Amino acid sequence: MGTPNLFPVIHPYKNILSTSDLKDFGVECIFTNAYIIYQNENIKQEVLKEGLHRYLNFDGLIATDCGAFQQYMYNDGKSKLEIDAESIEKFQEKIGSDFPVILDVPVQIDDDYETAKNKVLTTITRAKDNIKRRENKNCNWFGPIHGAKYFDLLKLSSYEMNKLDFSVYAIGGLVKLFLDYRFDIVIQILLNVKEVLSPNRPLHMFGLGLPQFFSLAVACGCDLMDSAAYILYAKDNRYFTVSTGTKSLDELEEFPCNCPICSKYNPKELKSFENDLKTELLAKHNLYVSFSELKTIRQAIREGTLWELVEQRIRNHPNLVKAANLINDFRELFEIHEKIYKNHGRLYASIESLNRPLLHRYDKRLNQDYRVPKNAKFLIILPELDVKGNISPSINKWIKCIDNNQLIPREYLHIAFMTEFFGIIPYELTETFPMGQYESIFSSRKKDILYRESLKKSIKFMVNYSKYYKKCGVLIPKTYINQFNEEIDFSKNHPIHDLNRRIKLKTNLETASFTTLDLLIQFF
Repeated sequence: MGTPNLFPVIHPYKNILSTSDLKDFGVECIFTNAYIIYQNENIKQEVLKEGLHRYLNFDGLIATDCGAFQQYMYNDGKSKLEIDAESIEKFQEKIGSDFPVILDVPVQIDDDYETAKNKVLTTITRAKDNIKRRENKNCNWFGPIHGAKYFDLLKLSSYEMNKLDFSVYAIGGLVKLFLDYRFDIVIQILLNVKEVLSPNRPLHMFGLGLPQFFSLAVACGCDLMDSAAYILYAKDNRYFTVSTGTKSLDELEEFPCNCPICSKYNPKELKSFENDLKTELLAKHNLYVSFSELKTIRQAIREGTLWELVEQRIRNHPNLVKAANLINDFRELFEIHEKIYKNHGRLYASIESLNRPLLHRYDKRLNQDYRVPKNAKFLIILPELDVKGNISPSINKWIKCIDNNQLIPREYLHIAFMTEFFGIIPYELTETFPMGQYESIFSSRKKDILYRESLKKSIKFMVNYSKYYKKCGVLIPKTYINQFNEEIDFSKNHPIHDLNRRIKLKTNLETASFTTLDLLIQFF
């Protein structure tokens, strides 16, 4: 089984979709409820006799819930399950569950602190007891992590569970947050857990079934997820998309999808069917969308373009954008796990691209590890244009002009570019990854966030390294030649317009801006 992956939740014996239907979608793993089986004496005996895989007619991996979720979602949190931890956990071993779950006590989002703390401590105690009494070595136990909005409890739970032998760690208590689209709290929970857990075990998120949230969750460290959302939303006449979120069937005149269901029927036809058939067809569509998105994510991971995908998907809903912006608060965690090299250049197509771990890594290394060339005396700052480096006709011309000037020895001249996303890029780094392999949007207006961030990063560089130069010249051309050999007016929204003034405010370096390189070199 590859990751990331989804366990569709199925009822043990009341399913609208058969397990053979699920296999047609490429389902490799399913989640069912051991407690529901245990409560029905006839079914219980049948499953004990046949084994869970044969009973469900599914040869993939099967995970089983212990019943705590039912209490979490549908009870007041005070009533007790009609079973104890030892009995339900031993039952899961006997029926041959591949991934059983201990009898945890999920923390609800509206629990007060003391209630949440008691639930966390009880779950930890039960986890330790579970390890002592395990008998079936073929079972790969889920270790639930709880704490909800209380991040100190969440980290306590993560720390204690991390010390115990569980095959999969799983974050619980999230379903109500998903139902209310409180994605920001979910991401905070996920990232607080990831800061503590060892990365050598997969991390599962209970109840994650909205495909528009998959990519962001995966980027933040989620490996596995389970959900009954595909069927529950179908029962409520709700239709999954990844581009515009969930839709009511009544809102649709035509389907924005070409899966087998949407290709065969239109919304009007689907609405005319009996409820069971309508629910079945909608559920199948919802699964098609869910697994299509997982395949898209896995391919993006292989290509190294997951961040680009995330930035596309979060446009689905403002709350997703809000959640994605929290990445910046955990940038050190992301930077540690970001690959040094990738097979493709980067695309920075939105403001959220500023939160990329690669940009943080560049800024960090530039200001900690960079060394100015030892013979450099004068710094020339050129603007980033429509294309990078020598590919740009104008930049190519500027570099030749600098190289061939007759006034100052070339080794005294150090060139750097002012860019929107990276800030300052020294010329000698422009052919390295990722500075030489990216395309980006540009400031849409003066003083927008790209403009401000570019200035901030550029001034940070100048404050750190201005002492190595005698003078700095900033080139601000009136026009330039673009990649299509057209003469274009240089943008008035480029942050380089403010660079000269900011350098003077923040450093003692003698600085001036010029419209031509000839005048700039004469200044030196």
